[in-house]
Amino acid sequence: MTPEDRLVLEMFGEGKTDVGVGAEPGPPTSGVVPILVYKLCGKPKQMVVKRKRIPFLQEPELKKSKRLWRKIEFAKRRAAASGSAGVVFVVDSEGGRKEHRKLKGDLEKGRESVRPDFPMAIGVAQPCIESWLLADAPAIRRAMDLPTTPEVPGKPEELPAPHQDRMHNPKTELAKATGTTKKEVSVKEKDGIATAINDLNALRTRCPLGFAPFADEVDQRIRPLF
Repeated sequence: MTPEDRLVLEMFGEGKTDVGVGAEPGPPTSGVVPILVYKLCGKPKQMVVKRKRIPFLQEPELKKSKRLWRKIEFAKRRAAASGSAGVVFVVDSEGGRKEHRKLKGDLEKGRESVRPDFPMAIGVAQPCIESWLLADAPAIRRAMDLPTTPEVPGKPEELPAPHQDRMHNPKTELAKATGTTKKEVSVKEKDGIATAINDLNALRTRCPLGFAPFADEVDQRIRPLF
């Protein structure tokens, strides 16, 4: 594939689990969001990813929601100016349905504030992105080479956020499902689970609040690029 054939997507998330590791543009082989977007788009060979941490704006006088709105605007404007083909922007709700609705509204407002024609998919993981991995028990078994399929919560999005319950949340439940003695599964292991996910429709069903609308966003706004 020549450089001219590449389509670069800028993917923003809150850390290595979300978007993976690497300063240079590369294949969507690490980070839960790049891996799942790649699958949702039909595994296009020309997809290249720029991994970005959500930008920090030094404007302490602004409310949190206003800062998020500005971060979306900033990310989209910069991506369009740099020649990238589109943007994917995902955050964790770190709360309940009320927090989820508020964040989703802020993301939508920021997206529509600038370049409405430029492709951008937004998502709010409920309560955190580990819920998406926890939704596919067979993928956990395959990725971790477990002898049997682990038991996982039927509705992972209804688990409390990690800061609300440090002993019982998507991160700790994912660790239990993998059989590790660690408090949290490693970034590399999470990449492996995301890579092992085959049934995206089941993921939509088990994560209707966060993953399903995000998948719709990717289908409508990003997949047509390929």
